[in-house]
Amino acid sequence: MRPLRLALLSIPVFVTTAAARPSGGGGGGGGGGALSRVSSGIGSASRGGNPSPSSSGNARPAPVDERIAEVCYDGTGRVVDEHDTDECLRPVVNASGNTVLVRRRARFAPPGPPAKVELYAGAQKVADSDGSASIELAVTDRRFRVAGTYTRYFERQAVGGLLTMQMPTLTGGIRIDDMGPTAVFLEGGVVHARTNGDVMGDSKITGPIAGMRVEHALGNQLSLLGDVQQMWFDDDIRATAGRVGVRFKYVQASFRVLDFNVGPPLYGPEVGVRF
Repeated sequence: MRPLRLALLSIPVFVTTAAARPSGGGGGGGGGGALSRVSSGIGSASRGGNPSPSSSGNARPAPVDERIAEVCYDGTGRVVDEHDTDECLRPVVNASGNTVLVRRRARFAPPGPPAKVELYAGAQKVADSDGSASIELAVTDRRFRVAGTYTRYFERQAVGGLLTMQMPTLTGGIRIDDMGPTAVFLEGGVVHARTNGDVMGDSKITGPIAGMRVEHALGNQLSLLGDVQQMWFDDDIRATAGRVGVRFKYVQASFRVLDFNVGPPLYGPEVGVRF
């Protein structure tokens, strides 16, 4: 389990390191807050440095225990009701040549827990900017997880107007742990980023996303959580995202970072509810 411990420790280390970094790679100017510089960097990289005017104004599943149930088989081999004595008690000839009636027993495992559907909604205060709002819908079926998220960053501009960046994602994941109190998912999918209201020109980029999600249950109502993702886009644009936090009942508090290589990191505390 040593590699797993190293992976768990790397999530908070990444988040704190990215948050402390003053700026990303080539920003491309533009002034304003952190989101303005990220938008300017994305636009400069995706347009080859030739901007154009804007056209817009983280419960433990119950273990599956085998149970012994007394059932019997009819002449075709199908399972029938144990109380149906006409079919349950089958005539069998023993070694002495005598015919006796026996009741067959079968071993089976009960069905696993049903798929769990979770809905999360949260709001974040972004340093050197205004904030973001996120919503996530996830379906988890034992070892598999499918999730869709939508995050919207926003920042008021000094010259008036509102700059926004929308980032929807769609991911699928597989659980790789021993089904204990710590759930570890490896995830992959697609991410899209779109800016609106940038005076230097809006941008649209799409690419793959891959990462890891960890949640450790401390009890029935308290959990620690963390996730980290890497994103790749055209024109050598990359981004890394991470989050560490705690959830008590339905309330979740976390610290979240989104760090593009063409601008400063967007980081800050986030509070939300998960059902």
